[in-house]
Order: sequence, then C-alpha cells, then structure tokens
Amino acid sequence: MASQEINIPKLGIFLGALAAIAAGLLSFVSTSTAGAIKLNLQAKTNAALEQVLPAFDNVPGDDALEIASAEGWPVNFYIARKGGEIVGYAGEVITPEGFNGNVTVMAGLNLDGSVRTVIVTANTETPGLGTAITDRKVQKTIADIIKGGAEAIGLAPNTYLNWYAGKTAGAARWPIVKEGESINGKTGATITSRAVGGAVYAIGKTAVDNIAQLSKGAE
Repeated sequence: MASQEINIPKLGIFLGALAAIAAGLLSFVSTSTAGAIKLNLQAKTNAALEQVLPAFDNVPGDDALEIASAEGWPVNFYIARKGGEIVGYAGEVITPEGFNGNVTVMAGLNLDGSVRTVIVTANTETPGLGTAITDRKVQKTIADIIKGGAEAIGLAPNTYLNWYAGKTAGAARWPIVKEGESINGKTGATITSRAVGGAVYAIGKTAVDNIAQLSKGAE
C-alpha cells in the first residue's frame, strides 16, 4: 500500500488559517469580555454614587476628575449636579492598608468638603471582624422576621462608617475610637478600622485642599 505524500505548503496554509481564526476568536472574546467588565464596573460605581450623593440629574461618572492624595493615592472625584448647579461631590480611593490587602472606599462630600456618607465598595477583609467595619447590612431582630413586611429602603446602618458623617479633614488623620457611644473602630479589627479611616481622611483632605478645583467641576 503506497504511502500518502504530505503536501507541506498546503498544510502550512491550513495551519496558518487555523491560527488566524483562533487568534481572531480570542481577540473577539477578549474585547467582548472587557466591554462587559467595563459596563459592570460603571453600573457598580453608579449605584454607589446614588448611595452617597444627594439627588442629582447629571451623570457624575461623566463629570469626574482624578487628584492625587498626600499619600500618593489617586482619588477619583465625581461631581453631582442638579439643574446645572453642583450639589455635592463623591470621592473614591483604594487604600493598600487593609488587613488582607486593598480596600476601596467611597465618601460623599458636602460642598465644603465635609463628609456626608461613607461606604466601602470593595474589600477582602476578615468576615465577622474586618467586615463589621466595611459592610452596611440591615440588622433584623426575631420580631422583625415574624412581623415581615417590606424591606427597608435606603442606606443600611453601620456605626463605624457613620462616625465620619459631618466631619472635615484637618491636619492629621482622625483617631480610632473603640469605646463610648460614638466609635469608628473595633477591637480585633484595628487594621481595617485604620485603613478605612485613612481612606476617608485621604478623600476628605484631598477635597478640602482642592475645593476650588472641585467647585469648577471637570474641565
């Protein structure tokens, strides 16, 4: 039985075509995935902005600017407008000081740079300890469960995050307070407490130091 001859040139063309098709498919999938990831991130950011800002009718994500904090962290500021007038700002920063790595914090700010509302938008802190500082969750009692009814509307409470409301960043970071009725720190989660506090301070201090620039909006 005669052996079949392999046509090297044709085989090369065939393999080249397969490689080109595979590369094209990978590029398409990569582009599609990148687009989907970008849209998901934008949706997450928009949802967070609605939680920390007063009512607005613009698109803060399209009215944004980046300013470096004294720590060298990029702070992304979003401008909220209503009827064309600026009604507030939001700042978001990633701090590397978390117990398990990066913690992303967003703070809504009043026109004078004072803190309005704080949320943590991303973290990998220890469940039950660090997450007590970072997470906003509606706490339900047995009576609430039995009673049932509609879910609570609005921002869920967090004693530690609420501590920053109304405060203006000064020359130094705020102290971590673990005792008393008004606290921003938790025993067993000191590193997370400091990370969040440092991030809020970085946002607030950068805003106060650059309030004139923020008041002009993105240009």
